[in-house]
Amino acid sequence: MNSFKLISIFLFAISINANIHNGIANKWLELSKEFGLDSKEHGFCYLYNGEIYGKTAHLKARLASTSKPLTSLMALKTQGPNYEHQTEVISDGRNIHLIGSDDGMFNEDKIFYLIGRLNTLGITELDNLSFDNYTPIFAIALYSRMSMSEAWYSKEYNIEQLKEYFNLDTNKDIQSRLRRFLKNTPVEILNELGISSRYSDYKMSTKRVFYSTRIPLIDYNYNFTLTAPKLLTYLKYQNSVSHNWLADITYRSFGARSYGDWFLENLAEESFGNDYYQKRIGFKDQEPHALLYTGSGLDSKINDERVDNYATCAIIVKAYEQLELELADYGKGLSDILPVAGVDIGTLANRLNARRNLGSIMAKTGTLMNTKSLAGKLKTKSGDIFFGFFHHVYKANGSEQYNAKIVQDLMTEYLIEEFGGAKPLIYKRPKQFFPLKLSEAVLLE
Repeated sequence: MNSFKLISIFLFAISINANIHNGIANKWLELSKEFGLDSKEHGFCYLYNGEIYGKTAHLKARLASTSKPLTSLMALKTQGPNYEHQTEVISDGRNIHLIGSDDGMFNEDKIFYLIGRLNTLGITELDNLSFDNYTPIFAIALYSRMSMSEAWYSKEYNIEQLKEYFNLDTNKDIQSRLRRFLKNTPVEILNELGISSRYSDYKMSTKRVFYSTRIPLIDYNYNFTLTAPKLLTYLKYQNSVSHNWLADITYRSFGARSYGDWFLENLAEESFGNDYYQKRIGFKDQEPHALLYTGSGLDSKINDERVDNYATCAIIVKAYEQLELELADYGKGLSDILPVAGVDIGTLANRLNARRNLGSIMAKTGTLMNTKSLAGKLKTKSGDIFFGFFHHVYKANGSEQYNAKIVQDLMTEYLIEEFGGAKPLIYKRPKQFFPLKLSEAVLLE
């Protein structure tokens, strides 16, 4: 083949790609206008073959729950996917003390397991139950809709919950929850945990619950550990159901902003250079390129003023690409940490679930009073595409939220079609989530 033909083929390929990208840009304008959304006010971009496209790729954007994969990336960087949170339990037979490791899923299952384990040691009455600063309790974390909870950790909240559960003998509500736990937990799991399946075997009363920075026991003769599943299991569940509490405790576990501020700023400058300040849009002069006030994406307050996590679409798609590269170092893929639309449980279970695209969309949703977002990766016949949408809306569950969601879904499907159609991965939904470490043999589909 002569050089003239090679040049012709090269120019033809460039022309086709240019047409695709122009078509996508025009579709974004068209859909935004059709649904009453100003395309210049909302972030949209995609990463393809190393290049970022989208006129608002560098616009400052509120993130909402699309923050959670950033929290996941930082957790993997600092702790690794096989890290297991452990809570040490020490007792002298009349008192127990909990030494934690910021386990974000110290929930009812773990509490009932702890009571059952103490009962097997003959401990049914406590004078004192104490805990340290790294044992956040959220008993109802796995209850329906609790993933969306805006509960925040406090020592007082810990004390309130532990008092309820560790006075099982006189608390009818907790007795009812114990019955439900025993009914809903497979016997195989209870047997592996070494606790009884009979309600009548569970007894516990406690006189005092308190926080302590030191171990308040002079001596102890019982010592065992509550071990969580691997971190990657937590993160997959966190991102699938968009679990706010779990994400915020995960962020806390590796230092929160003391690590996050440095990491995100470094990521932005490595990706876009030290002059990114000149390219970005909508920022104050000395404002960081990206900032996570919370690991979940929930808004918070500083000096009584609301603050939201923010970045740019370009930073987010590069971060999601980095998340995939980090997972690859451990032989894992993005589907091991992000929900697969139409397949996994959670916020994408019934969204973007057209049969032709099943297995090709891995993404994270985000919704707040002022934000509707969606970001992730598409597997297409022309290659992988990282993408993001960040709509700034002002009416929760109103027309702007609804219209933004429609535009995001239509644009996602359009991207897949423009790049040759879906190329689904071979994927099977993970086994049942349980917040204690178990063998593969007892985990159920």
